[in-house]
Amino acid sequence: MKKKYLVIVVILVILLIIFIFFIKNRNKDPYQFKGNTLYYSENRQTDYEILSKSSNDSFELYKIRFKSKQFLEEKTEIYGLLFIPKEKEATPGIVFLPAGGGTKESRAEIAIKISKLGYAVLVIDQRGIGETGGTYLGIEQDYQIFSQGKEPIQHLSVYDVLKAYDVLREFKDERINKEKIGIAGESMGARYGIIAAAIDQRIKGVIVISSAGFHININPLQKGNDYFVSIDPDHYIEEIDGFVMMLHGTNDSVVSLNDAQITFSKAKEPKRFFIAQGCQHGYCEKMFEELKKGLEMMLGE
Repeated sequence: MKKKYLVIVVILVILLIIFIFFIKNRNKDPYQFKGNTLYYSENRQTDYEILSKSSNDSFELYKIRFKSKQFLEEKTEIYGLLFIPKEKEATPGIVFLPAGGGTKESRAEIAIKISKLGYAVLVIDQRGIGETGGTYLGIEQDYQIFSQGKEPIQHLSVYDVLKAYDVLREFKDERINKEKIGIAGESMGARYGIIAAAIDQRIKGVIVISSAGFHININPLQKGNDYFVSIDPDHYIEEIDGFVMMLHGTNDSVVSLNDAQITFSKAKEPKRFFIAQGCQHGYCEKMFEELKKGLEMMLGE
């Protein structure tokens, strides 16, 4: 009889362990697609490592790597550079997202300028770029992956932004104000930033440089419409609960000023739009003072 009770106790303990494991790990990294809208839970796993550390008179520089979701069978590790200003307490944070093809090193100069204003800046190599590398598909190929019920690159790239936010929010440095973190990005990176800021409303806002939505009309009868709407910043920008700033050059031949203004019109207040005369695609020095104002308005510095 005692042996029987012992077996029952062991089984109950095992079931309890399984239940606790399930509760602890459920909903950690769900991929959910609601109608035509991308969704990720705020309850995400964070796993990063510091690869190197250096410093100068102005900031400390950490090279970091963190895991993100794999694409099909391809594992993904995102590489980033984190700049933390010295001699400053309660430092707000920024995730900076380069344009398509832009590496973290190529955007180090602007990251340093932002850091010297008193912000921790994490700039990353996005999928298919720099040290992160890996697969990055064109839109049509990506749609084929989506149509098979699998998580496409465009959605995963948004998830990478959320993971970068998680890393900055949970980075073991008490100087970073974990409640004041926003996103800034250029072109493609800014598109992902808009969508990420709409999905996770703990993010304090987004500063968009040389980017816009696709202005796709919702049409359930059109093949692939749900996918294309799901990657359109126009579909998300009005859901951002924080500050939205858009900076755009008059001579941008990649993303038109008019397209940026259409996307901006969909955002809620507080928001701000700045036109940089004579500037082309991407960040230019004429944007710096407005960028500075935008950071202050978004993060309260």
